Amino acid sequence: MNPSRRNRNAATCLVAMIGVGMFNGAARAQHLIDLAIGQSQGRIATGVFQVQGENVAPLLSQRVFIAEFGTFPNFTSTPGFDSLVGAFQGGSQIGFDIRRALRKWDGVSFPEGTGGIPPERLQIKLGPAANTRVTPTTDELVTGFSLAVSNSGNSVGEFHHHPGFTLLEPAADGLYLLELQLWSTQAGLGTSAPYWMVFSQNASEEDLHAAASWVRANIWHPVCPADLNNDGMVDDADFVPFVVAYNYLLCDPPGCPTDFNGDWMTDDADFSIFAVAYDALLCPE
Repeated sequence: MNPSRRNRNAATCLVAMIGVGMFNGAARAQHLIDLAIGQSQGRIATGVFQVQGENVAPLLSQRVFIAEFGTFPNFTSTPGFDSLVGAFQGGSQIGFDIRRALRKWDGVSFPEGTGGIPPERLQIKLGPAANTRVTPTTDELVTGFSLAVSNSGNSVGEFHHHPGFTLLEPAADGLYLLELQLWSTQAGLGTSAPYWMVFSQNASEEDLHAAASWVRANIWHPVCPADLNNDGMVDDADFVPFVVAYNYLLCDPPGCPTDFNGDWMTDDADFSIFAVAYDALLCPE
């Protein structure tokens, strides 16, 4: 986009786009509960899926996600991982690493040091026993297992898997923080930046949202949150998904990339932040 075009009023554009009904509700929604993954700037990127008209688009700018145990006691397989068809090299493998020990929310933060590490550990498993990993008891890297990118039919290049997450005994109520990264066997594709999953064990939605917002503000520190497609600029490609989210207002799990102020809504406060970044165009170095 030519920066000289940036002098238009962003709010006027927003109202116009909503007023003409640019987006309709007839869309594929099978991806919306999963973490979106894809490639951005030479590495794996994480995010969420968004309905845009009749399509589903990945917003690969999100690195804090929420999940809730309870599919079965102390267990969930949601969110899983999903990508668009063709996002990766068919037949390659994508794996994960656990970057550090599990942390537990104390009502204010996820404390650093050994005091923040609970007796609980988190198991990640899918398929055979070899595909089982458990969080460490100290801050050390645990190499995970890898799973295949589809190489057949109409889904070549799609990665769609749902590992199971089990909170091990004593499995007390509360909120738990897991830090991960993703890697690929695809040549030239770099490891993802760290991302975080906040798991709720019978905690309130209010506390879950507060904990996730704390992680975003105090651990992640996003330098360009309005860059929703993760290309280093805040331009029309970011304006379109922001409009969709702004029109919807409320946020759905597993993440909310258009909530910039941590209140789990996309509203006027977020629009003010977006407008400043949109006028600046380039993300800070």
